[in-house]
Amino acid sequence: MSGIVGNSSLLVKIGDYGEINYLFYPHVGYETHIFDSALAIYDKKIKWHWDDDWNIYQNYIPETNIFKTILEDDKIILTIKDLVPVSHNVLIRRLYIKNKLDKKISFKLFFYESLRIGENPTENTVKFLDDEECIVKFDKKYIFCIGSDKKIDSFQCGNRYSKNSAYIDVENGILKENKESSGLMTDSAICWNIEIDEKRSLAFNIYIIPQKFDGDLSIITEQLNIIKNNSENIKNLSLNYWRNYIGDIRKYINPELVSNSNICSIAKRALMILLMLCDKDGGIIASPSLHPDYRYVWGRDGSYIAIALDLYGIRGIPNRFFEFMSKVQNDDGSWLQNYYVNGNPRLTALQIDQVGSVLWAMDVHYRLSGDRRFVKRYWDTIEKAGNYLNCAGLNFTQCYDLWEEKFGVFAYTMGAIYAGLKCAYSMSKAVDKRGEVRHWEKTIEFLKKEVPKRFYLKEEGRFAKSINPLNKEVDISILGLSYPFNLIDVDDERMIKTAEDIEKSFNYKVGGIGRYPSDIYFGGNPWIISTLWLSLYYKRLSGILKEKNDERYNYFLQKSKKLFDWVVKYSFGGMFPEQIHKDLGIPMSAMPLGWSNAMFLISIYENDNIIIP
Repeated sequence: MSGIVGNSSLLVKIGDYGEINYLFYPHVGYETHIFDSALAIYDKKIKWHWDDDWNIYQNYIPETNIFKTILEDDKIILTIKDLVPVSHNVLIRRLYIKNKLDKKISFKLFFYESLRIGENPTENTVKFLDDEECIVKFDKKYIFCIGSDKKIDSFQCGNRYSKNSAYIDVENGILKENKESSGLMTDSAICWNIEIDEKRSLAFNIYIIPQKFDGDLSIITEQLNIIKNNSENIKNLSLNYWRNYIGDIRKYINPELVSNSNICSIAKRALMILLMLCDKDGGIIASPSLHPDYRYVWGRDGSYIAIALDLYGIRGIPNRFFEFMSKVQNDDGSWLQNYYVNGNPRLTALQIDQVGSVLWAMDVHYRLSGDRRFVKRYWDTIEKAGNYLNCAGLNFTQCYDLWEEKFGVFAYTMGAIYAGLKCAYSMSKAVDKRGEVRHWEKTIEFLKKEVPKRFYLKEEGRFAKSINPLNKEVDISILGLSYPFNLIDVDDERMIKTAEDIEKSFNYKVGGIGRYPSDIYFGGNPWIISTLWLSLYYKRLSGILKEKNDERYNYFLQKSKKLFDWVVKYSFGGMFPEQIHKDLGIPMSAMPLGWSNAMFLISIYENDNIIIP
């Protein structure tokens, strides 16, 4: 399954076998520290945690951000509970070892690492410190400390691809106890001699602490001692924080779903996952994924996530996100394709829908909070972005689509331009600027009239994916014209035909809805956001048809529920991936994907009227 644990500065990816794959520090998403790690048991021969004869189970402990991995064989049950507390930048690995046998057992337990520090690893040094009984590993910029509250019985500092590699020593079952090594690929291992009586258990902690490094080793060793001496309080503080911060989310959920404990559990986990994607300085990353590499801030993804957080009563984090976006805004009012969480640009392609998305999210935040000071604080940002959209809308400006694949004038982009401009115009009233931006209203009316006319395919009876150049392929993003951006009415028969044509275009073995039929990204699969998008559209359509006494309302409601149920089936407990393999039903691409989580939370919210411009 794999999982993530983190706070707003440290984010750790735990792999399918309970290993540490990598961690981000000092920001969520930046820098990346590849933390190849492993646990191994030596009892006459070596047994790594990835060996086939382990039975492995993984899940989050309910109501917490503790990720649990259980490895079981015929002799022991090894449970790893990983926690990054809110109060300290440390990964606490709580190990529980249970003896299943009717006799005493003894073996060696190893923790191995070959950490590569930073985005561009350079030569580093790894040391074992006798007085503190810990490993420290550092370069000119960062230092990592690996310690334990159980006495370490042996150690090795080496170089990965050399005769003194700690990995070779672990394989042999004896560490050479070399105290220091330097190089580009250093590694290390620590060892505990384990003895457990029949049917008894043993528990202890491993602590992994990252810090910025100024040459003074004592700073991080002092931190290690503080955490060791207060680990239980640190854990309890963190658990109480999460319980209180999330609170009772049932009050936000559609009353029809509140009694479904599975839905509530998934929602709570999805919300906790989103919070772990939010950096202390305001950036919200799309996913803590390196393959594909989504550890960046997109205005679009961040806006959907900010809206989801706002809907569930979390105001401070969206506010910080808007502050971040305000700081990185271009002088012309636009935003680049994406950014590192420290604010540095990454990709620079023009995607105008992101401008509209940010303004849409800001307006939702304002309507939920009712805080006019918010609009006043960001009016310069709003006005610049509004003027940019005004020009782009009037000119039907070409740009890249939301999938970052094609160049043209796209239905989704025009929907986002309309919604963003309408939201900016709406917010202008809060700061008495309506008269200064009255020209936006004419553009909004122009788009309302011209977009449906220009995008409609008369022969097909539905809307096009793009014009200039014309692309007639069905694409889930065309729904953006109607949901959530409200340029075209949800019950417009042309949009209903578009939605049904989209649905008919996908017939995957496992079900679900893809992006577009010719999609080849990761082989072309159903996406969580695509399936939820169509479900949300049908749900809203059903509600409007019911108000009009249109007998089709139940037909579309059942369609919506069927799609929603599919998403729940592939929710992985709230760790929503980007895609589901079309034949195998396993997660594909990034996992978790923030946008998937956000769309799920929007889909179960009590009333989505608040997000419709």
